[in-house]
Amino acid sequence: MMTQLARFRKRINEVIPLTRSLAVELVAYDGRQLLVSAPLEPNHNHQGTAFGGSLYSVAVVSAWGLVELLLADAGLTGNILIQSGEMDYLEPVEGDFYALCTLTDENLMRRFHKSLARYGKGRLNLTAQIFRGEASLTSGTKPLAAFRGRFVVQEARTDFCKL
Repeated sequence: MMTQLARFRKRINEVIPLTRSLAVELVAYDGRQLLVSAPLEPNHNHQGTAFGGSLYSVAVVSAWGLVELLLADAGLTGNILIQSGEMDYLEPVEGDFYALCTLTDENLMRRFHKSLARYGKGRLNLTAQIFRGEASLTSGTKPLAAFRGRFVVQEARTDFCKL
């Protein structure tokens, strides 16, 4: 049986073509975290560090992808949109990097699912952090950049294809 992450890996380059150019790899998903990596080579700037737009894009992919996978885990599909987003660039990223988006608030998750069930829409505020080096769900280092964004799900409905 194919996992949600494996299904998502198969279609990410189709639904977000930019991920091919960024060489994004969906590394791990555990039901609360999505880990996305990218190599420096196709994402560097004129100074040899990671381009800010690439860092932002990989962070957004990790947050948007987490919402997509959370919906799939609930047997739902919907239109996922980014409503707002901002990025803090804390230090230059001088090598391969990864973004880790984590949903830690259980109450937030309950409210999100309740809203989806009642109204067919919901919002999640998420944070994705950028780290350098080998991708890991338990990074022991400080982030080099941090993305904060609000994602909106509209028209949430049961995904009959996966039932």
